[in-house]
Amino acid sequence: MLRKLLVLAALAAALFTGWKFAYPATLKYLFRASGTVSIRPDLLTALPGSNSMLFVVVRNDGGVPVAVKKIINPVFPARFDIGPSSLIMPDLLTRRVYLEAALNTHGQLGAIKRGDLRGQMNNGVWIISKGSEITLDGLAK
Repeated sequence: MLRKLLVLAALAAALFTGWKFAYPATLKYLFRASGTVSIRPDLLTALPGSNSMLFVVVRNDGGVPVAVKKIINPVFPARFDIGPSSLIMPDLLTRRVYLEAALNTHGQLGAIKRGDLRGQMNNGVWIISKGSEITLDGLAK
């Protein structure tokens, strides 16, 4: 009886250890988000000229940015495809992520300046998602 208990305890420890180390690696390997970024029609006149940068940011459940994709001089609707190579904080990746986009001419992510366009998806998506749509609908003043 004691032998069976020891075997079960060892099996449980092995499963827990395997899950603890394999789970984050699996999330990183499977991560892929793709879709399009469009702009609200009444904001078309607010589009910056040349040298604009579109940033698509992926945040985890806690709101921490885990991946960023930069598109220089985007043409709208702009397609994006974010994979494991775009991860900046791979260990903080969660199964459900939230997408947002920012368009500016100064190239600084997180610094909001006059004329910047922003948008986000209100609902989260799974780490394997296709066809996500983000609309730039906010103009910084």
